[in-house]
Amino acid sequence: MYNYSLIDKFLEAIFPLPAHFGILYSNSYEDTPIKFSELEQTIHDVDPEAEINYGISKMAILSPNLNNIVIKIPFNGSFSKEDEEYIWYPFESASGSDIADYCLAEYEKYNNLKTYGLDCFVAKTMFYKTIDNFRIFLQEEVTPECNCLSALKPSERSKKLAKEWKDKRNFYYSQEWLASCFDAYGEDKVAKLFDYYNQVDSDILQDLHDGNIGYRVIDKSPAILDYSNFMD
Repeated sequence: MYNYSLIDKFLEAIFPLPAHFGILYSNSYEDTPIKFSELEQTIHDVDPEAEINYGISKMAILSPNLNNIVIKIPFNGSFSKEDEEYIWYPFESASGSDIADYCLAEYEKYNNLKTYGLDCFVAKTMFYKTIDNFRIFLQEEVTPECNCLSALKPSERSKKLAKEWKDKRNFYYSQEWLASCFDAYGEDKVAKLFDYYNQVDSDILQDLHDGNIGYRVIDKSPAILDYSNFMD
């Protein structure tokens, strides 16, 4: 059961957020009008075990006390520093029904994948509520591959199969993660995912670096935790 009481405490603590909520493209989180260190201290005051993670397009609040979910809040643009001034650029390329909201795009992609029976490959994403024009989403917790030391080891057969697939399909990302998908979901289902990528939605496999793929906290099964493909 999700800890909705703690979720609401986090949200009450950090809102209202600035109307222009984002980071610099350089990923220099402190060098921005948004003081993320202060924001992190705010959520740490609510829960000493909580932390904030950032990407280019969204922010995530994590805590072991959230019972294996993360809170995702979209950025609505980004800053650029030009001649010591901050210039704001709103997002215009998110591939969902709102071109400024990459979290919404992810949520919509999840539901589309679910329709095709392919949602096992991605972290389950749920809409929670809207606060001050920001949509808040909840996503099952997936440990990024770059931080994961306890993933299930793929079989030798799946490792060989993953190498063959990488060579044939120009799949440039983690061979071990792909091998884990063969073990967890089978070759036919992986093939259906690639067909979906080629025929329906080319975004979902475009940005699978080791921070965007990983293994579910609950059962160590492989999943994509960020599949909205940043385009701005």
